Amino acid sequence: MSVKLKKLSIHRPSKKIYDEKMFGYYLAGLIDGDGHISTQYQIVITFNSRDKADAYALRSRIGYGVVKDVKGKNACTLVISNSEGVFKVALLIKDKLKHPDKIFQYNTRLTKRFNLRETSTSSLIDFDTPWLSGFWDADGYLGINLVAKKNRLNYDVRILGQIDQKPDILLKQIKSYLKGGYLGYRVSQDTYYYSTTSFGVVSNLLAYFDKFPLQYDRLYLRYTILRKAYLLVQKKEHLTASGFEKIKKFYNKLNQMDDTK
Repeated sequence: MSVKLKKLSIHRPSKKIYDEKMFGYYLAGLIDGDGHISTQYQIVITFNSRDKADAYALRSRIGYGVVKDVKGKNACTLVISNSEGVFKVALLIKDKLKHPDKIFQYNTRLTKRFNLRETSTSSLIDFDTPWLSGFWDADGYLGINLVAKKNRLNYDVRILGQIDQKPDILLKQIKSYLKGGYLGYRVSQDTYYYSTTSFGVVSNLLAYFDKFPLQYDRLYLRYTILRKAYLLVQKKEHLTASGFEKIKKFYNKLNQMDDTK
């Protein structure tokens, strides 16, 4: 079933800083995506090494934590071990976590440590919050594919949104909210993934990020590039030689970003 394209404004909304409540939803999504609460009562969030500046920015926003490189991996972590810092994060993300494992960690570790009421065990995502932006910053990908074809300038333009997770409970909700896409499973990694190249579904995803901006600089830049590409699709300019050349430049720029270590 085709999804009707959502009309995006040609004027991209400015990136905003979330207030304390909305920041809590964003942070919960980030932890649900690539964080955990350790048995030592630490909050640990993992970043790609290219996003180290974002780890420091998050540390500055929270006011606590240490950024550490992960030995032998292209990654770094923000580790919050100070009791005041952990307690602050615990209050920020309370009743906002959606990943069953992270909820379990909160309720079996933080509640006893800080004498807190248990966080909600509901895994139902509230999409009227920045939770998905945090989740996407942690585990998501945005890109452009040019698929060889014998007509339409020899290439088919596809705008890609993809996100991976161990369980599929959250990905199923994302697929439903975006009104389409594909949910797959990688046997070798024992991991599920949600993916879409549907213009209609991508339009819904971009509209969400218009309302609740991504915070990682690298992924936010990718969103701005994809948004420009989508606006060309919206006007059907991707079917013209000049429009296709513009999208090809966007494609090359994104590939250069992928190659940058």
